[in-house]
Amino acid sequence: MATSTTTLMSFADFERIEQGADHIELLKGELIRMPPAQNRHMDTSERLFKLLDQALERLQKERPEVLLGNVHIERGYWFPGEPASWLQPDVSITYPGQQADHRYYIGAPMIAFEVVSEYDRAADLNLKTTEFLANGAEEVWVIYPKQQHALVYERSEAVRKESRAVRSGLLPGIEIPFDQIF
Repeated sequence: MATSTTTLMSFADFERIEQGADHIELLKGELIRMPPAQNRHMDTSERLFKLLDQALERLQKERPEVLLGNVHIERGYWFPGEPASWLQPDVSITYPGQQADHRYYIGAPMIAFEVVSEYDRAADLNLKTTEFLANGAEEVWVIYPKQQHALVYERSEAVRKESRAVRSGLLPGIEIPFDQIF
């Protein structure tokens, strides 16, 4: 089960935390600690990463006018401000030329994919989704492996959509059915 502190933490303090085997993020100044990801979770994230990476490569060759960034697995994104956040989606696609310092991307990725595990708390997932969208993400996908569907949140719309395949107007011509991921 995820635990969180009740005292807000600065980003500088967050960067000085000695990391162990657990997974940590900073969510609006609150430290979020989770156990390390289990094999099934990582297998799902890695398959999604590989399929997206291959699809984006094909799309860039076929339609060079479509500008996309890079696909990453567990890459850090820093949202400066008070209180700051540093989030690490399971898989992400950056904007083309997205700003970064030598350590992290600054601002949200174009698309963030969160694969839900048994350790995730609904309140944290909702706040992370809101934080990604407030800091520039166009879409946030919250993927539920057991149900084999995702809830897709778009910055341009106040509603969420359910999906059983990765299909987005931001990725024209790409469709990855979830049965290829799970």
